[in-house]
Parts: sequence; C-alpha cells; structure tokens
Amino acid sequence: MLKTLYMHIGNQRTATTSIQSFLQKNAGPLAKQGYFSANGRRRHDTLMHRLFSGNLSMGKFVQDLQTQATQHKAKHGVEQHSVFITDEAICQRKDLTQIDALKEHFDVKIIFALRRQDLWLESWYFQNIKWQWDPKLAHLTFDEFLERRGDFHWAHYDQHLRMIEGHFGQENISLLPFETGQLPDGPVNAFCRLMGLKDLSAFSQPQHLNGSLSATMVEFIRNLPMDAIPEQQRELVRYCLQRVDKEVFGHCGRQSERLLKPDHRRQILSEYAEGNAAVAQRYFGRDDLFRDPLPADDTPLAELKIPSDSSELMEQFVVPFITQLVLDDMLKAPGEPKPTAPPQTARKVS
Repeated sequence: MLKTLYMHIGNQRTATTSIQSFLQKNAGPLAKQGYFSANGRRRHDTLMHRLFSGNLSMGKFVQDLQTQATQHKAKHGVEQHSVFITDEAICQRKDLTQIDALKEHFDVKIIFALRRQDLWLESWYFQNIKWQWDPKLAHLTFDEFLERRGDFHWAHYDQHLRMIEGHFGQENISLLPFETGQLPDGPVNAFCRLMGLKDLSAFSQPQHLNGSLSATMVEFIRNLPMDAIPEQQRELVRYCLQRVDKEVFGHCGRQSERLLKPDHRRQILSEYAEGNAAVAQRYFGRDDLFRDPLPADDTPLAELKIPSDSSELMEQFVVPFITQLVLDDMLKAPGEPKPTAPPQTARKVS
C-alpha cells in the first residue's frame, strides 16, 4: 500500500520548474523505484486548489492516489510506496488546516527550498513582471514592489516554518537552502536525495528551465497590459517577446538579476537575519542559514530602462516585436490553419 506522500511546497525561484520537468520526464524510472506523481501531472496547482477549496474531498483524494498506485504497480511490476505533489504556490498559504488530515493516511514529508531573501526578491520581481498573473504586482516599479514585500509573508522563513511544523512536525520537514555552495551537484539532484532517491543512473539529465528575461525586456513588458490578455494569447505574446530578447537583442546567456544597491541589500537582509538564524539553529545546528557571499559592492546592476524617445522606442522594441509576431504567423484571420514552416527571426537591432 502507498505509504509516503512527499509534498514539494516551493519556494518560487528555486528551480521548481526544472525539478517538476525532471520528475515528469523520468516518470518511468521513478515508478520502477516505487515513486509516482499524483494524477501524472508536472505541477499540481489545480489539484491543490481543489483540495484547499473543498471541491475535492480528502477521502476521494486518498482513494484516487491508492488507485493510481495500483495502476502503476500493474504497469511497472513494482510496489508504489511513495507519491509526490509539487506546487510552489503551497508555500504562500497562511493555513494548512485543510490538508492536515493527510497525515492520517500518509507519512507526509514536506520539502521546502529557501532562497536568500534579497536574491529571491529580485528574482520574484522579474517573474511577476514576466508572467503578470497578479494585477496588483504586474506593473510596479522595483521600488514599489519592495514596498509591498511585507505581503510576501512566506519569505519570513522562521515564522512560516513554525506554522508548517504545527501541522506536520519539524521532523517531517526537509529544507533545501538554494545556494551554489550548498548544492554542489545542483538543486535537482539535491531534491531527489531528499525524496530518498539515490540511484539516478537511469534518469535523464536535469535541465535549467524558466530563465529570466533581460532587465530591458522586463521593463518593456511592465508597460504592456499582459494581465488583461487571455492566458493562451498571453503565452503567445510572451513567446515572441522571449525570441526578440534572445535572437534580436542578443541576450542569449543568463541575464543579471541584481537590482539592489549594496546598502539597501544589507538593510533588507537585516530584517530577516534573526529569523534566518533561528531556522539555521533549529534545522542545521549552526548560526548561518545562507553561506554564499553577498554580491560585491561593485557588481553592475541590471538596468530597468527603455528609451524615453518615442522613435527610439519604436525602432528598438515595437518594430521587432510586431515583426516577430508576423514571422511566427501569430497574426491570423479567424479560421486560418496553423503554419507548418519553422518560425523565422526578426532582424537584429543595430
């Protein structure tokens, strides 16, 4: 019988997309070691929303998982002892009472990845502008965004973990400090170890996914009404903007996400210092939760800036974007078939 439920709750911007894609891509090797994804999904945001809202009863949820375990055993010939759920939005919830009953049916193990708050805020800002799922944050400047950081209650790790501990116990929570120095073989491999997966020889290699756009393109998108566009069309627009950013602007490598000036960075970190130290002592028996050094004071900051001159703005952004929409055949009359030719690339900006 299915025994263990691993629940990956986030945090955002800690390789969650890469982890989820790796687990989905390796569903076969996972099942041969007794693990499977709930409902076979890459990410379980819809499933968890149904559970938290009460639209899916706990009894039906547990029954479904046991049925899936039986089906996987029949297919792969291996007893399925563990199921996993991964949804980074879980960490945003202030109360887990709705899923507290999970521990009556499973040995629940929580996996929570923690990114140092200054770096997380910078990355979370880029992500909110890129995807624009929250209208309250979608068009803020970075300074305005920082003024709202009190809303991100889950970044106060000590307080948030104490709430989770109250439901599932500290002994059932594994933390993943998201730092290069603490993840020598990468976050995906570290995550798999926390799930008890030791032999990954039959697994495909993990990939880096969901990278950030350049600061220049982020600022351009901030001024677009992406949050007012239906999701399917929004994805097409974002796809074109990503292609322009990479292939027209030449932003091919990983882009800088450093936005905080040194003094401001240290001031923000001081707000979280006491809580971080408490987490470090409670979970690792040490003083420092994060060990990677702060960016050097002379580290160049990403520039969130687009041309103020309308002609220059048209030439550098609007024209390449519209051109890319046309080249990718995304401007269509109703009823026209999808193109079969590969997409082309707009001209490079000189």
